[in-house]
Amino acid sequence: MTTETVKVLSWSERSWSRREYQQFCGRFRLDERSGLYFDWETPIAHRKLISRTFLKLPKQVRQAAIYLGLTVSTTDRPCTVSGDQSAVYGAWDRPHSQISPHLEMTETSLTPELVFPHLLHECCHLFWAIQTKAAKATYTNETTALLDDEFIEVTTYAQSFLDAWQQSLLIADGFGIQQRRNRALDKWVMESFCESVAKICCPTYKEREERHTQQLLEWRQAAMAEHFDLTLATEFVIA
Repeated sequence: MTTETVKVLSWSERSWSRREYQQFCGRFRLDERSGLYFDWETPIAHRKLISRTFLKLPKQVRQAAIYLGLTVSTTDRPCTVSGDQSAVYGAWDRPHSQISPHLEMTETSLTPELVFPHLLHECCHLFWAIQTKAAKATYTNETTALLDDEFIEVTTYAQSFLDAWQQSLLIADGFGIQQRRNRALDKWVMESFCESVAKICCPTYKEREERHTQQLLEWRQAAMAEHFDLTLATEFVIA
């Protein structure tokens, strides 16, 4: 008889799990194939799909997720607790051992055209979280240096964070404004990083937006290899 590996996490291990996020504490069982821990009530079909898809992600991204001890759950609600189709939560300002990340995916995210890019995007947040401050600062500086009047982001989602940062620059200086600008900049660079990886590995992801940013994606792919030693290739194409 096979013995299951179980992990029990309480709010004391998950400093971010307050109020509605408390549901992401509890018992998680290890999926031996993928190395992910799934919420006890995750449907078998969801667990198999996510596990199978996870193994198609770039090696370095998978390693980051396993290193941080990612747990996973799905929901039959239209959106995640945070209001998205998929989301990853964690104590991002804590040491690696205390981040304790959790991934929540909706049934929309589990459709054939979205499960790979959505899972990859969320797991890229984990990869980003463990990179050095120096590497992220260099990548950020080089990313902002590309901006001009004709610059567009790789997806409308990434564009929304660029727009938010640029709007923050128009606010008059005052108490806390610089911190707000810094947070907006960090958020844009991180989200555009995750979206870019998803687009590079899954070229059909959001292709209906027709943003024509192949040159930008090629530049970012080279920059990711240089600064983060992240090797990417096309892994998934929807027919």
